[in-house]
Amino acid sequence: MAEWDPESGKLRPTWTIRFTPWWVFVGCAIAGVVCALILFLTFVTSGGSDDPAAEENVASNGVMLLGVCFAAFILLGPVLAYGVGFMLRTNTNQGQHVAAFAVLGLVVGFMLGNLVDLGSVIAPAAGIGAGVGRWAISSQAKI
Repeated sequence: MAEWDPESGKLRPTWTIRFTPWWVFVGCAIAGVVCALILFLTFVTSGGSDDPAAEENVASNGVMLLGVCFAAFILLGPVLAYGVGFMLRTNTNQGQHVAAFAVLGLVVGFMLGNLVDLGSVIAPAAGIGAGVGRWAISSQAKI
């Protein structure tokens, strides 16, 4: 959908569902924390080695993992959220928005995860995180 803008003399797209930049940031932060928690629990419960030194590094690696996931979602999330939101701007079904964000997180998580040979581990966590982040801010949507 589009509407005529008399000031610029051009057609501009209309947004049926939109968020303030603050809520986009909050959604990305929630998604990053959820993704990091899922990855941390996956690595902790994976039954790694019996080496005590490796077990001591779990906490420090978990903090690093939280920071990396949080940073990735904060840096990439708003841009990707704008792109998906633009494609879904005329759709008012919140469930389809949540599913689209989860699929986007799955795809991006798989692509970025393959950089460190963990695509099959990071992809589901990123997809769940992105879906939960979008679902968490659904009540703040301006329709």
